[in-house]
Amino acid sequence: MIRDILFFCFSLIPGAAHMSMGFFKRGVQLMVTTIGAFSLLISFNTEQLVAVVCLPLWFFSFFDGYNIRKQIAAGNTVKDEEVYSYDIFFNNKKYLGLGLLLLGLIGLINSLPNSLIISLFGVSSQNIYWMLRRSIVPLFLIIIGSYLLMKSRKK
Repeated sequence: MIRDILFFCFSLIPGAAHMSMGFFKRGVQLMVTTIGAFSLLISFNTEQLVAVVCLPLWFFSFFDGYNIRKQIAAGNTVKDEEVYSYDIFFNNKKYLGLGLLLLGLIGLINSLPNSLIISLFGVSSQNIYWMLRRSIVPLFLIIIGSYLLMKSRKK
């Protein structure tokens, strides 16, 4: 009974249930992906995408942990494999560049205040400072995404 409660508590944290069963590759990848996606989306000023990206990752981790536990209880051998291969990001620079470009544009639009004209002519310079500060990461993403797209076209 206590093991079931403990497993449930671990399964609430993405990847922790996998690591408690000894599947460290899978658990660390799920944990880093979910927490990394959450952190990056917050820093890109795209807070509205957190639910769209992180919730499915959390649900997958939760149910995958229970599925692996069920397979082990049935006597099946389960390998510690990664959920996805990192090659999908590095082999296809066009899609990676397009994704970074879109995230950067969304982040840049979200960093602008409701009315740019009002902030330029009627509000203190502190608001402009914060607007520019929040725009640095999205601009960086736009530059990297554009570079990757141009590099993929040359090939």
